[in-house]
Amino acid sequence: MHQWPFYPGSGGPGEGGPTTLNVPLPAGSGDEDYLRAFDEVVAPAVRAFEPELVLVSAGFDAHVDDPLAGMRVTADGFRELASRSTELGPRLAAVLEGGYDPGTLPSLVGAAREGFSK
Repeated sequence: MHQWPFYPGSGGPGEGGPTTLNVPLPAGSGDEDYLRAFDEVVAPAVRAFEPELVLVSAGFDAHVDDPLAGMRVTADGFRELASRSTELGPRLAAVLEGGYDPGTLPSLVGAAREGFSK
């Protein structure tokens, strides 16, 4: 799930292969938009794949205060996305990716960790 259109211009509607799922969202999307996309698009696709391991690319540049993107996800939204991710497979790992506001990044990582711990 990511802002579209946005740099680098990849991941648009209809792009991707048999194992790539792009979920482009318009600028201004927030918690409700992300959670709906997760429930309606991401979760069914992952469950159909029946993974033994779910690897989360934990980026926080969709946060409302992030200086690069134009999204509106809150700490609560990241916490809930993390929690829902734990239900997608028997094992889960997360890798820190984007997030460009050093003032909010530690608390956002903490919120996600709380969600992963549920």
